[in-house]
Amino acid sequence: MPLRSIEILIGEHRQVDKVLEELEGLIDEFLTSPEVPDAAKQALGKVVDFFAQDLILHIQKEDQALFPALEKFLPREQGPLAVMLHEHHEITEAYRGLREGVAVLDQHPATNGPAAGRIRDHGRALIHYLRTHLFKEERVLFPFAEGHLSQEDDREIARRFEEIRANFLVGEPARQT
Repeated sequence: MPLRSIEILIGEHRQVDKVLEELEGLIDEFLTSPEVPDAAKQALGKVVDFFAQDLILHIQKEDQALFPALEKFLPREQGPLAVMLHEHHEITEAYRGLREGVAVLDQHPATNGPAAGRIRDHGRALIHYLRTHLFKEERVLFPFAEGHLSQEDDREIARRFEEIRANFLVGEPARQT
C-alpha cells in the first residue's frame, strides 16, 4: 500500500516540475531581448514566490518529518540522507541567489546586466539541482521509505507535515535539525 506521505511529496514534486519549466522558459527569453520584459519580471516574481512558499515548505517537510523517520534505517551523517540534506542546502542557496537577482531586476533590467546574470546563473543551478534531486528521491529514497516505513510511521509523518505547514513562515530557510 503506497504511503500517503510519499504521495504528498510526489505531488509537490510535480508542482516543482511545472515551475522549473516556466523558469527555464523565462531564462531562455533573456537571450532574445535587450531588456527583461515586464511580463517576464512579473512571472519571475511568481516563480520566486512559489519557491519561497512551496519549495522551502517541501524541504522542511522532508528534513523535519520524513528524514527523521528514515533515521531508524539510515544514518543521517552519511549515505542517502546526508546527500539529500546537502542537496537541500545547495537548492536553498541557489533559490536565495535567484531571489536576490529578481529583487534588483527593476534597477538593472538589461538582459546582459548583473541582475539578469544572477537570475540566469542561480536559476540554471536551481533547475539542475532540483531535477537531479527529485529524480534521486523518487527513484531511490521514496521507494526505500515505502519498503521500510509502517502505516503508523506514515500517519505520524503526515501529521508532522500538517504541523510544519501550520508553523511555516514564508521564505524561511530550511532548518537542518
